[in-house]
Amino acid sequence: MKKRKGFMIAIVLIMLIVASVILLIIYEGIGIYRTNIEAGLKRNQVDLHAMNVFNVAIGFLRVRMAGILGVNLTFIDTSESVLTFLRNFTQRLTNEWRTFFSTTVDTGKYVEVFSYDALTNRISGLFDSTVTSELCNYATENGLRRIQIFAFRLRDARSSNVLVVASAESVFRGRNLISYVFGMVGPKNLNEYIYFTNREVRPGGSTIYFVGADYIDGPLRTHDYININNVGGNPTFKGTIEMVGIRDRNGNIVNPANYNQIANLQGTPPYRLLTQDDINSLSFQTIRDEYDSNIQRLVNTYDWVKANTGIQTGLKFTGDVTISFNHGQGASNYDIKISQGNVDYIITWNPNPPFARMRKQGEGPAEEFSFLFNGVVVATGNITIDGPTALSTYAGNYTLYAQGDVLVKDRLIPKSTYDKFFASDSREHSTSAGREVSSTEISSIKDYLSSAEKSSLNIVARNNVRIAERLNNMKIFASLFAFDGSFTVDNYNLGSANGQLLVFGSIMQNYRGPVGTFNPSTGQIITGYKKAYVYDPRIVTGAYQPVGTPTKSQTLTIKMLGMAN
Repeated sequence: MKKRKGFMIAIVLIMLIVASVILLIIYEGIGIYRTNIEAGLKRNQVDLHAMNVFNVAIGFLRVRMAGILGVNLTFIDTSESVLTFLRNFTQRLTNEWRTFFSTTVDTGKYVEVFSYDALTNRISGLFDSTVTSELCNYATENGLRRIQIFAFRLRDARSSNVLVVASAESVFRGRNLISYVFGMVGPKNLNEYIYFTNREVRPGGSTIYFVGADYIDGPLRTHDYININNVGGNPTFKGTIEMVGIRDRNGNIVNPANYNQIANLQGTPPYRLLTQDDINSLSFQTIRDEYDSNIQRLVNTYDWVKANTGIQTGLKFTGDVTISFNHGQGASNYDIKISQGNVDYIITWNPNPPFARMRKQGEGPAEEFSFLFNGVVVATGNITIDGPTALSTYAGNYTLYAQGDVLVKDRLIPKSTYDKFFASDSREHSTSAGREVSSTEISSIKDYLSSAEKSSLNIVARNNVRIAERLNNMKIFASLFAFDGSFTVDNYNLGSANGQLLVFGSIMQNYRGPVGTFNPSTGQIITGYKKAYVYDPRIVTGAYQPVGTPTKSQTLTIKMLGMAN
């Protein structure tokens, strides 16, 4: 047979063409893969740049935090260019974040913290020349086309938090790459601990111990050693303990390696030992003086309020007052009543706070009018919380501040939480009853507070917060602050045991105050209360924080953080 050379040549040519096509496809695939890898790396870099810019904004805002007065910024009407920025930002959010943004943030007012556009060389904002120069150089060195930082108020005019959005923009192979970092920021609230003391032992006072029956659910901080007597069992600490150290029942300092032998430490991490710098950063005296001064700007006298009903404010009284909450309790229903002598000031919130109605009665004709109430009540003397029964149910967000002591004579429970967990048990109205709450039910209450409860309460005293009526199985849903004194129980060492003291919120006190006594040989409670202190989970997020919640100026907390690109 004769060989067909042309046929073989054709086959070889076809194979070469196929191989070339395959190589070309492989090459293009590798090129696309390389491009995608480079684009991904560039995207990550832009994300990092946006986070760095956000951190610069946080440093700037920290020094502008003025404690309970919020952030010192002047907001102006939103411009069209900022609305365009917002549209570009929100369209990159998930549905959940978009809903949050539209319902929580007031986009009608804004502050331009900083803007830099490399194309137009436009620079504006509030930074000084040094920071401005550093940011512009940072953008140039990293090939950033634009940097922007804006702050927006929240729809709740009472909130001291702001929403900060920072962006960084770059160009990669003709494509704009932009990343946004956003966060809710506000002053550092001092109720971020379930239990916070400056000293565990009052000068000249006896040692107060944590014992086996004690259950502390939340972060704890003390600028001292905590004292533990674990004869009757180990106390339980479910959150991180920040402290100088631990002393045992004999006063000996416990080696950290042995902490788990004396207490059930369940925090993450279990503990943190404080330095002197940590302690100095939260000086009780500085906090007290700053708070006492700033809260005066949130309240006015009754006569001033009556003459200025369109300005949101709280109420200030000279001397001692008695306060009660009675929301949803029968014919005498009201939200808060402040009594002084024979005069009552009865306030009822309308469905949409801050709108409220106040009635003054006693010693002359009754007066009644509507006004804008921020929920703050201040007395230059003592405040006694004492209602018609042993139960005060509240709805709304309140701060009570006494320049003397606050005396608590009622169980204090938000009305909706009371309806959910306690309404079926009439003992809560009784001075001799009430019931103990189990750890299982405590968990259920925490879940309910996080998801459904909208009311909260601060009880603040320059001196002491005192349980002046020893009700059995006492319940206080509030954040408690005693700047110079203690949270304590009157006559704690007399009579018999009163069951459980449930504080659902937080406790801050200068000196640890006693709430009961126990048998040092068995750990059994003899008089007063065993402790169940539980952290209100809403404090972490800043949800439903009352106006006037104690804070420290020039401190800042990021309450939530997100990223979009």
